[in-house]
Amino acid sequence: MASKIQLISNALILIGDLPITSLSGNSRAETVANNLYDNIVQNELSKFRWGFARQQAQLSLTTDTPVGSEWSSIYQLPSDMLTLIKLSPSVPYQILGDKVYCNYSGALYCDYIANVSEAAWPAYFAKMIEYALAMDFAPSIRDSASSMQLLANQYLNASRMARYTDSQQHPQTAIQDRPFINVRY
Repeated sequence: MASKIQLISNALILIGDLPITSLSGNSRAETVANNLYDNIVQNELSKFRWGFARQQAQLSLTTDTPVGSEWSSIYQLPSDMLTLIKLSPSVPYQILGDKVYCNYSGALYCDYIANVSEAAWPAYFAKMIEYALAMDFAPSIRDSASSMQLLANQYLNASRMARYTDSQQHPQTAIQDRPFINVRY
């Protein structure tokens, strides 16, 4: 899909600036983009359980020994993980740094949101990122609070549409337990 340069250029166009062809220059736009891009993208990926960014992995049991007696095992989290969704089997745990501490020593799996590359993004997420970048670039590049407010409104709309579109890609699971109906029979 879109590349990093294309996304940044589109965001610059949204704020009324000229597009860029590389990030190696010293212009104001290139400096702002180099410093803000990765944080903005990781923040947006972490805000929602995006289906295209969801991954599963088996965690590796480390040979490290936990300090204290609260936890008995330490597992290594995936290096591309931004947000942990769940562990399977479901066990009490605590995340410290890039490791999971728990009292379980069998095969442990996790669902998580990964830091996926731009090539894996669907069009609705790329468009939302363009607005997020434009909203954050505007005060630094254009020195305009009014344009930032306009872009913030457009970003909110794009964010709602992206979340709605992504949610349509994953069917809802029907509720299996019906205690109020079962008690009648």
